[in-house]
Amino acid sequence: MAVVWRSLMVYLTAALPMVEGKGAVLLGQIMGMPARWSYMLSVAGSYTPVPFLLYGGWEVPLFGTEKIPPAFRKFVERYGCWTLLVVISIPFTGFGCWLSAITARALHLDKNKSALSIFVGNAIAILLMTGCLSGLFMALRSLLHLT
Repeated sequence: MAVVWRSLMVYLTAALPMVEGKGAVLLGQIMGMPARWSYMLSVAGSYTPVPFLLYGGWEVPLFGTEKIPPAFRKFVERYGCWTLLVVISIPFTGFGCWLSAITARALHLDKNKSALSIFVGNAIAILLMTGCLSGLFMALRSLLHLT
């Protein structure tokens, strides 16, 4: 039963804005979950809000194109959804699924291409974080002679 609660915590943590999958992988590693399991839960959890943000029947009230820096807007308009994929793939940018979906919606990018770009970029970023954190925790356990 503890495994179910830990899994649920990682999944729900991944769905939170700003924490997303990158923070959820850290939580999973701290709780001693296998890296593969925390990776899968983090990818699924962080992608959960994307369809609601991209395909929902609402407009972006607080975040319009006037709030996006002109240089970034021009970059996104030039390269489209590839920009989302690349920016999300870098784990330490703070630019995750929530912000990408809102940006894609505000700039009226193709929703299907945006959804795919967000998913792939998110999976890459979480994979990089999982690898880094697994190595770090393995090194710490080895140094502290915990295993």
